[in-house]
Amino acid sequence: MKKETSKITKRPILKAPTSPAPAVEDKEAEKFIGGAPDSVPTGDTRKGVIRGKREQISHTLPPDLLVKIDERANRIGLTRAGFINFVISEYLKQ
Repeated sequence: MKKETSKITKRPILKAPTSPAPAVEDKEAEKFIGGAPDSVPTGDTRKGVIRGKREQISHTLPPDLLVKIDERANRIGLTRAGFINFVISEYLKQ
């Protein structure tokens, strides 16, 4: 029975492209970048990500405050986010 051996081949040498990448028009580039979900229109200072009719933000709260929020939210059957939205809406109505 003949023993099979594998051949070792050298890695190919990669050469740099000889021609430059095609130029992209500024308008095309702006349209592409502006279409990204996290793009911010010129002059707009908002930083949140739009999710449907809402804008997602990031906010940091102290742990003891989160415990109180969660307790109140659970007591009235809301999620943390629902409770925070409710409380802010009610406060702003005043």
